[in-house]
Parts: sequence; C-alpha cells; structure tokens
Amino acid sequence: MKRWRRKYYDIFSHFYDKIISLHSGDKRAFLRELLIKKTGLKPGGSLLDLCTGTGAVAITASRVAGKDGLVVGVDFSKGMLRKACEKAQKLKTKNLYFVLSDVARLPFADESFDAVTCSHAMYELDPATRNAALKEAWRVLKPGGCFTMMEHCEPKHPFIRLLYYIRLASMGSPENRKFARDETPFLARIFRNVSKEITPTGGSKIILGTKD
Repeated sequence: MKRWRRKYYDIFSHFYDKIISLHSGDKRAFLRELLIKKTGLKPGGSLLDLCTGTGAVAITASRVAGKDGLVVGVDFSKGMLRKACEKAQKLKTKNLYFVLSDVARLPFADESFDAVTCSHAMYELDPATRNAALKEAWRVLKPGGCFTMMEHCEPKHPFIRLLYYIRLASMGSPENRKFARDETPFLARIFRNVSKEITPTGGSKIILGTKD
C-alpha cells in the first residue's frame, strides 16, 4: 500500500503546485508566508517541514531563517523531493536541506527544531501514520516550540467541492474524514494551546499547538 502511495505522489509531483494553488486560493504564496509567521520562526532559527512535497513552504521558511538558520524538508516521495531540490538549486539556497524520510519515524534527535510545519498533507495520512507523525513532531520540537499545520477548508466552488468530497470518500477511514473536518481534537491529544483560524483567502485553515 505504501509503495503504491509513494508511486502516486511521484507522479503527482508534476501537478502538485498547481492543484494546491487552485484548492487553497493562494495564487501569490501569501499563505506560505502566513504559515511561517504563525510558527514564530526568527532569523537564525530552525524549522522542519513535514510532507514537504515540492518544498514551497520549506523554501519560504529558509528566507526567514536566513544564512544562520536551518530548514529541513522531509517527504517519502522521491519525485516530490526531486522537484523541491530543483527549486532550491535555482534559488541557490544555502540553509535548506531535503531528506527522504517516513514522517512516522523521523531521523532527527529530540528537541532539534524551533518549529515544525505541515501544509495540506496531514489529512491524507492513514490514522496510525498521522498519530505517529504528530508524536514525532512533538519529539523533535524544542520546549516552547510550535507545531503549525495548514489544511483545506471545504471548498465553495461546486466543482472543487465535488473533488474534495471524492477525496474524502477515497480515504476510507472515518477517522480521516473526521480529522479533515476538525483537526483540533487530534492535536490537543499531544500539544498544548491548540487553536484554529481560517486564512484570509477562505480556502485554508491554520491549526497550531505548542510544546511545553
């Protein structure tokens, strides 16, 4: 099953950026900047981006972290990471690294990062993997660090809403559909001060929690 999903995302990497832009309503990368702002990342800080895809969030974070900072993007799809690396090479980014990894078993030490992010991906993980990924996010966060994720709201456009419902139906697990509709109870099992807000575009929501 995991091998099939990996192959699916390798192929999907060629269309990923356009689909995310259409669904989230974010044509100018405003949401990526907002997501990073919510993490509290400062110049010289460190950030880990889970399910980084083609690296859009990680690249935005690398600009905030600056030359003395560190940003790492992880994904289990070689196709996605290939696209991410191509982008980073064009920008000649020095503080950004991409790692092939299962988000349920991260290859990083405890309390390694100031912030952890995940954008438009957590709801697609199977329940066991998602729960493990959230626990791993908590583990690698430094005390006082923030886990910040962004997910799709239910689309207003009829056609896109239909695609969204089909995607939810394809998930199979009722827990996945429950997570997509309200993520806060799931994060509250692990993180403190969990909150949610709708982004100005209306197409996405940001959910965050902190580590004591």
